[in-house]
Amino acid sequence: MSAKWINIQIMECEDSAGRAVTVFRQSDGTHQRYVLGNGRKVEANADGTFVIPESATELRVMGISRGLQRGPEPRLGG
Repeated sequence: MSAKWINIQIMECEDSAGRAVTVFRQSDGTHQRYVLGNGRKVEANADGTFVIPESATELRVMGISRGLQRGPEPRLGG
């Protein structure tokens, strides 16, 4: 069974060349992860920046917004 990841935070970041990159903080209810829009893993640094492991590209956070969270399921017949 595959996990259903839900975006809980969306961070607009910038790389060293000034290009915009979006990082998603996701949760499956038990675990959390950081990924790019294409699903590539991103690692969080202690100073609040991120790094793309394959390229060692550092990303600085420019803005943060809340992700779409699932609310309670609607009740039927009531």
